[in-house]
Amino acid sequence: MELKGIYPAMVTPLTPDEQVDKAGMRNVVRYCLGAGVHGVVVMGSTGEFPAMTDAMRQDAIETVLDEVKGKVPVLIGCGDTGTKKTLAQVRVASQTKADAVLVAVPYYFPLDQGAVYRHFQIIADASTKPVVVYNFPQMTKIPIAPDTLGKLAAHPNIIGVKDSSGDFVNMQRFVEATPAKFSVMSGNPAIGFAAFQIGAKGGIYAGGSLVPKLCVDVYEAWLRGDLNTAIVLQKKASLIPLIAQFGGNAPVIKFGLHAMGICGPTASAPMALNPGQDEKIFAWMRSLGLEVGGKAAKA
Repeated sequence: MELKGIYPAMVTPLTPDEQVDKAGMRNVVRYCLGAGVHGVVVMGSTGEFPAMTDAMRQDAIETVLDEVKGKVPVLIGCGDTGTKKTLAQVRVASQTKADAVLVAVPYYFPLDQGAVYRHFQIIADASTKPVVVYNFPQMTKIPIAPDTLGKLAAHPNIIGVKDSSGDFVNMQRFVEATPAKFSVMSGNPAIGFAAFQIGAKGGIYAGGSLVPKLCVDVYEAWLRGDLNTAIVLQKKASLIPLIAQFGGNAPVIKFGLHAMGICGPTASAPMALNPGQDEKIFAWMRSLGLEVGGKAAKA
């Protein structure tokens, strides 16, 4: 597959007793597809993958694949504290109709770049699906060095990287260290336009669950060469990461989607929004072009 365009890293809607809300999951998929996204990610960081049981993972994955029905590529997030446990997830994903796996660096234990390289080599050798490397050092505490990525890009089954570091210089070095056929994907919508300009082939965004059309519009304007429009839209999209002032991505996005009637607000315990922020979140949503008011919102 050719990895390009805008992929929302979708939330995983949950029932109040923290089971996968399949109806809500379908609604999120429909909302994203309706915005013209080029693919979707299930079980990414915003999908709360570390908090999901195997059964919950399977419910979310099966529901997304059934709802997408091949309209766009689907990436399944895989990651754990070691290669063996990650590989178990990859093998399950390989038995589905998903198009690729998005694989994180093992977290918790300190790892050097040699260990990072071995991890992805083992995964790529074993996976029957193309592998997208996931660089998110804020969460894993272990960055993927550009030189390491350059070596990994030589593996025929490793097709791209999602760079959520937010470090623009690092992303530029990723582009420089990898061949033209390799897909560097921005993980931060605040630098989307600039990332496209230096060679990134798209974006995989947490905020894409909430404002997929804005993210798509930036990319599509850039793709058709309408740079003035792309810059105007990018200024708005650059406000997406302000989500951090309210709490974690998943509970904030779910709050917003709940206000829009798309899914419930439940996040995996112990994550929850601090009370008293509703109007501030609504104001932020309005700044992104979403129509909201009190207890209701619409895209």
